[in-house]
Amino acid sequence: MRRSLPAGESGLIGKLLVAWLLVAALLALLAVDGGSLLLARYRAADLAQDVAFAAAEAFAETGDVDVARAVALGEIERAGSDARLKRIDVNGREVTVVVVDRPGTLLLGRIWFTEDLAKVTVTDTAAPSGG
Repeated sequence: MRRSLPAGESGLIGKLLVAWLLVAALLALLAVDGGSLLLARYRAADLAQDVAFAAAEAFAETGDVDVARAVALGEIERAGSDARLKRIDVNGREVTVVVVDRPGTLLLGRIWFTEDLAKVTVTDTAAPSGG
């Protein structure tokens, strides 16, 4: 004997399956974006450290903030990064740089209310080597 489903419940399992597959796809995209952002943060931190050290060395040699800024921009360009130098501050012998990068994401950077989540901002401070 075959049981029939009540009206409105026909295809319910198929609909639930499609909904769960969409949720799983969304979670997979978010996981990929999260990994991309973590990798971008690591790279930006490494770049900021190199930029801050190069700028500190240039400032120690010349005493000119504009030269330190030019060296910092050159270091970013030399690294082949799409990051940009947001700010450079000189305090005594220490140079602090703020580097901002927007890595490519599959989902987060493409939705207006999640755009800020796809931005990596890193600050690093360095002093010239030697005495």
